[in-house]
This record gives sequence, structure tokens and C-alpha cells, in this order.
Amino acid sequence: MVHIASSENLFTQTSSTLDVDAYLGIVATDISTIFQFVDDRVADGERIRRGAVARALTLRQARGGTALGRGVMLPHAAVRRLPCARLVYVRLHGAIDIETPDHRPVRDVLTLLVRYPASPADQVLLERIRDPYFSPILIEQLRHGYVAKATACLMKCT
Repeated sequence: MVHIASSENLFTQTSSTLDVDAYLGIVATDISTIFQFVDDRVADGERIRRGAVARALTLRQARGGTALGRGVMLPHAAVRRLPCARLVYVRLHGAIDIETPDHRPVRDVLTLLVRYPASPADQVLLERIRDPYFSPILIEQLRHGYVAKATACLMKCT
């Protein structure tokens, strides 16, 4: 299913183990703005309370940065009551300055949310997304608009 509407959603793909969304041209000034954007897309106010996703991402970020360098950040967190893993790709309208290994500003944010407690499939997704050889491939596919290809690549591991 492809959405290009007021939601600014470029792409949505749903499967039994992973939902994927891609958003392009999002305006954010800092990490908390990005986390709130993701929260607004994931938290429904009923099953997942508003603010729960942003809070989980902020707590995870406080334990150690998730910026990879090359303008890429991979925040990830476990969220209670999440029906299945969720991958949210955000291409920012302008880069934001945060602490990164190569001191380059971040423009691409790939957020992975898994259920809490994480299932074995969720654990595999977390390991795959953190793989330093895999992450650049995934980000490049997403940068070029190959969301379905990136999702298929990621799903091979589950």
C-alpha cells in the first residue's frame, strides 16, 4: 500500500512480523522532535499510550548514541503493547547536528521498534539492524526510494 497524502507517508508495508513506513522531507530541529514524530505515527492513544514511543526511544538514546555516521542514525527501542515490529524511515528536510562518530549532521533516521518483551524474531531484527555491514546497505536502498527492496532484505533474517 502506498500513501502520499496529508500524513506525509511515502510508503507503508505491512506483514505479520514487521510494519514499514517511510517519510520524506520531514522538518525536525533535534532528536526529540524526531522521536515525537515517530511517536505520533505509532502511538494510537489506546493500545499504545501517546508519548510511550518517544519515551522509550529517549531512554535508549540516553544509554548510548545510535548515530552511525555518514548522516545516518538508527534509534531502536522495545515498546510495550506494540502488535508487531515497526520500522520507520525518516529522511529529514534538513540535517540536524548531533554527536556522530564522523561529526557529520544526520539526515537519515531509521527507527526500529520491537515488542516488549522482544520475541525471537524481534531479537533477530535488532541484531540485523545493528550489523555494521548491513545497515549501510539498508540505508542506501531507502535513500534511493527502494523501500520494498530494503524491507525484503531486512525480512530475510526473520
